[in-house]
Amino acid sequence: MNKQLARIAELEQLIIAAGYHPAQLNDITREVIGTTHLDAITREQSCELIKTLEYYCDFAKRCQKSKL
Repeated sequence: MNKQLARIAELEQLIIAAGYHPAQLNDITREVIGTTHLDAITREQSCELIKTLEYYCDFAKRCQKSKL
């Protein structure tokens, strides 16, 4: 589970660096797992959150490329 939490933290930093506001990140997390508290999430929830955060990272990258 520590690997999943580390990956979530990494993706969160990438999303913030891409220009998302922390409140938006909280909204995304709450929508996917029902809370913003990661200390008690299940493995399934962490996998779903990782999948969603990876989508947002990819989306941000595509948007940045299209601006060039």
